[in-house]
Amino acid sequence: MATRKSVPILLLTGFLGSGKTTLLGRWLRDPEFAGALAIINELGEVGLDDRLARTAIETPLLLENGCACCVGGEDLAGALETMFWDRLHRRIPDYSRVIVETTGLADPRPILDLIANRALIAERYHVEGVVAIIDARSGPAQIADFIECRAQLDVADVAVISKADLADDAQLTAAHAAIIAAKPGATVLESRGADLSAANLLGALAGLGAVGVEAGAVATHTPGVTTAFADLPGDIDPARMRMILGSALADFGSRILRVKGLARATPDSRWMVIQVAPDHAIEISDASAIGDDARPGLTIIARDIPATIIAARLTTRLAPGKAGMAHAV
Repeated sequence: MATRKSVPILLLTGFLGSGKTTLLGRWLRDPEFAGALAIINELGEVGLDDRLARTAIETPLLLENGCACCVGGEDLAGALETMFWDRLHRRIPDYSRVIVETTGLADPRPILDLIANRALIAERYHVEGVVAIIDARSGPAQIADFIECRAQLDVADVAVISKADLADDAQLTAAHAAIIAAKPGATVLESRGADLSAANLLGALAGLGAVGVEAGAVATHTPGVTTAFADLPGDIDPARMRMILGSALADFGSRILRVKGLARATPDSRWMVIQVAPDHAIEISDASAIGDDARPGLTIIARDIPATIIAARLTTRLAPGKAGMAHAV
């Protein structure tokens, strides 16, 4: 009798802006992850991370209907089951493993519960490991302030300090200390400019054994966090985008947790990727590989203020025909 093949699942988690997608793109290009499929879960109306990952894998799957630990859980289960049947009936090629990238606000415990206790999924898949990405500079404050960040570390087999090349020695020391305080004995790796290879990651995971969770695990979330989407019709001057985002950051401060999205840039309607990093640095870059079917707009994640207020301001100030004079709401 043939032995059933159990496909490994690598759960990639980490707080908002920690650099999960950048590392995922690196790992998908490494030979150790050849034949892998990615499921990318995003919070908000429109997904971006799957498009950014397409440079590394042809058809990453996207869950954009909500956090996989909450309303998106059934979508994740459905995706894993569909992938199994599609592979069985040769509608898709065989795959070596599945990498599930969670949203930055995910509590991984219900996801692990789903994989372990959903009958078909438990028969055909197993958790290879949980990797939590921690920003070298903003990670310690996020661990202290956000339930989700602590939950991600709690079940992590390996913690990866990202953007270590951007941190000084004191910040790196603080990041290591915060991780160990939250999870004593944690295996901690560093990534500088996304240089951590898949081989080194898998080597660290080898022999650790995935952390188990109790059946019926329920997600816990930091109160007061909301999301909204700001449509951006028309072309926008990148300098104007930077000025208006800067004004919003000055007015709303730490209440803005994350901004990211796509817009068409003047003068040639090229795509640009807009991201606000955890330290509120505004990053605007060209995105020539983004398809024409993408929807321009910004996803805003905020705390202690309705994200819809920030979205309305950005939509108004970035609307075609506006002079671009930034002002407070």
